[in-house]
Amino acid sequence: MSRLFATSFLARATGLLCLAGFVGIYGAGLPSAMAQTESNGGMTQEESQQYRDCIKLAQLKPEDGFESAIAWRDLGGGEPARHCVAVALISLGKYEEAATRLDALAKDSTAGPGVVAGMLAQAGQAWMMADNLEFAWRDQSRALELVPNNPQLWVDRAMALGLAGQYWEAIDDLNAALDLQPGHTEALIYRASAWRLLESYDLAMTDIEQVLNREPQNVQALFERGKLHQIAGDNDLARQDWLTVIELSNGTPVADAAKANIEKMDVRTESN
Repeated sequence: MSRLFATSFLARATGLLCLAGFVGIYGAGLPSAMAQTESNGGMTQEESQQYRDCIKLAQLKPEDGFESAIAWRDLGGGEPARHCVAVALISLGKYEEAATRLDALAKDSTAGPGVVAGMLAQAGQAWMMADNLEFAWRDQSRALELVPNNPQLWVDRAMALGLAGQYWEAIDDLNAALDLQPGHTEALIYRASAWRLLESYDLAMTDIEQVLNREPQNVQALFERGKLHQIAGDNDLARQDWLTVIELSNGTPVADAAKANIEKMDVRTESN
């Protein structure tokens, strides 16, 4: 869809992707998800700790985490162990295999709809990282069928639609997210990006300013506003926003994108 969609997805996915599924949908919290699992006759306190340790190892040392998760699964670790295997595969960059395993886990799971929706949402993210937008949309849609009142699920499906160039459909999903949670930061930023790509620049700026009025140092919003300033011919304002992005988040994908935009802008200026 746009550099913003791609960079912001990667930044969020690497940080949150491994926390979906059993941990709860998008940071809902480990205790609540585990309480639901235990109430269904699931993990004991000892097993819950083993799951936490497995996930941590899968994230920090994915090769070791994968071997540990496989061993746990083979010893009867059940769904938590299978999920940990998938998390390790994501950390190893094996997104398609991870997504396939998460799909199977969601199909077989005896957990409640919120936890299963988390598995499907995580599978959808893995499919996006594997550049399979069709399967990402499929799993995100399945997750929404289970938990239609979760705004983050609408945002994630909008990202897949946007990356596929279906901007109006993405806006529909982002509107749904904002109906559920007015002022949802990601929804506003992604909708602004979609409006920009549809050349509705005033609507894009309205969404971005709504975010920056509350969060003046939101780097995704600053990046997007820089694009809008550049389109309007205000290169100095664009540069200012992108320099702020770099200062606040140097070394991140969005900062790298800001640097690239400044370099391109400078090349155009020199050529003129």
